[in-house]
Amino acid sequence: MLAGQGFAVVRLDYDGTGDSDGAEDDLQRMATWQANVSDAVEWLRSEGGCGKISLLGLRMGATLAALYAEKNEVESLVLWAPIVKGRRYVRELTALSQTAQLVAGSGSAGIEAMGFVYAHETAGELVQIDLLSHSVRCQQVLIASNANAAGDLSLLDHLSKQGVEAELTALPGYEGMMAEPHETEVPHEALRSIVDWMKAKAQPAVTARGSESSPGATSMLTRGAEVVRESIHQISSTPDLFGIMTEPVAPSASLPWIVMLNAGAAYRIGPGRIHVALARQLAALGYPCLRLDINGIGDSVVADPDKENDTYAASAFRDAGLVCDYLHAQQPSRRIVLLGLCSGAYVAFQAAAQLPHPFIIESILINPLVFFWKEGMIINDTTIDQLVAWREYWNAIFKWSQWKMLFTGRTRTGFVGSLKRFAGHLTPRLQRLGRSAAASAKPEAQSGCGHPARKDLPGDLSRVAAAGRTLAMFVSDNDPGYFLLMYQARRKALQMMKQGSLQCHFIHQADHTFSTAQARETFYHSLTSHLHQRFGTELIDERALDDDFALLAPALRE
Repeated sequence: MLAGQGFAVVRLDYDGTGDSDGAEDDLQRMATWQANVSDAVEWLRSEGGCGKISLLGLRMGATLAALYAEKNEVESLVLWAPIVKGRRYVRELTALSQTAQLVAGSGSAGIEAMGFVYAHETAGELVQIDLLSHSVRCQQVLIASNANAAGDLSLLDHLSKQGVEAELTALPGYEGMMAEPHETEVPHEALRSIVDWMKAKAQPAVTARGSESSPGATSMLTRGAEVVRESIHQISSTPDLFGIMTEPVAPSASLPWIVMLNAGAAYRIGPGRIHVALARQLAALGYPCLRLDINGIGDSVVADPDKENDTYAASAFRDAGLVCDYLHAQQPSRRIVLLGLCSGAYVAFQAAAQLPHPFIIESILINPLVFFWKEGMIINDTTIDQLVAWREYWNAIFKWSQWKMLFTGRTRTGFVGSLKRFAGHLTPRLQRLGRSAAASAKPEAQSGCGHPARKDLPGDLSRVAAAGRTLAMFVSDNDPGYFLLMYQARRKALQMMKQGSLQCHFIHQADHTFSTAQARETFYHSLTSHLHQRFGTELIDERALDDDFALLAPALRE
């Protein structure tokens, strides 16, 4: 939006965040992040030809912008919900860590909050922050607060006393922006307000020369004893598809591409940056990886703003197919594995069942919440609560202590009440089984690739097997994915497990997005072990693959 008004804009990933190098628990984070801001400003001056600089930041980004402006003159500042007092911020992070669903392993490495680690040294640096003890070399400052929370006037008063033209405004949409990935909403009204303020207060850099990175720009990263290469890829322009490739300098021809699909509305780095760490670890082991933004998420821009962050968009299957075409054109002999967490697991699964590309050989499903989706559904429609309740009843059947409580009437609802509750959970299951059996006799009405026409998990599994593909599931302890699989397609799933075309791996002491360092490490180890067993010694029949693709190419183009 700012670029559309003539501003030259840089979006910065600090070291250890986003697509940048480094790790979040590295030392001297504050000094490094402040140096990153300085480097970005100097790059914008030299490469973009910008004489005047404005800084816009959210939360810690706002704080770093203000700290930069203390030593360097800037034209204007936009501070969106800035962290004014670091001590208060660290208390918030600590509370989040302590109230997390799983806190196993946290504490020794530092503070773990919302999937990110703050080392003890970093927490100590954050505690020292106090914007009320700093000045800014700037004439205009916009402080944006949350419209649904009481605004803090302390920073406004502090800047005003310095003679700075500062104003405080309440912007809507903060909660939606900070929601869980599958519920995130872009705060368009707030963004328009910021752009309007910038237009009124700052002069657009209309004379700045072009400063875009060239397509395929490459960086080299060191991972242990290995060097990996990362490059940007504009996979498609219509629709817009963007991704980051991470690959070994000398990749093995026998190992497949790993395509990482978006998890919810989290862009290509994944929740807690899990895709970045995973891609770089796998690349160091020889696997080339592509972290993808499907159309409407991250940097894959969708024309209609109302379609942004559609986590279960039917167009995701089209995007997966385009990515497969793109990779095949680069290296026709290399096969492809699709990997997804949450909604990405659903896309990976249905792509394995539907897409005709012969070079897709496996889908890796990480904590899937659904195997079927239709337009208008929401996560709460998927009967997950019923499945959890059914699992509890099923486990209780085999415990004598539970039967003893039932027969002696020592349950909360009594003997009759318990039977009624059990029957209430059993009846819908029997009804669904009956409908599923009747539906399986009907011909498939679906055409093209998209959401399946009807709920038929056994049929979907059969289509995956018929295509010669395999499935691997990685499921956290309390996630419903495995139970959902057994609930809807137990017979077919067990058959595929026996045949080796379906594997299930369980990650203990982990939540849905592996938000603790310990859970992530356990997951990484389990996944790399699976890939080694699956592909470590497997050779690809390149001639047969090329023959298969030649037969399907006309249909794919059509």
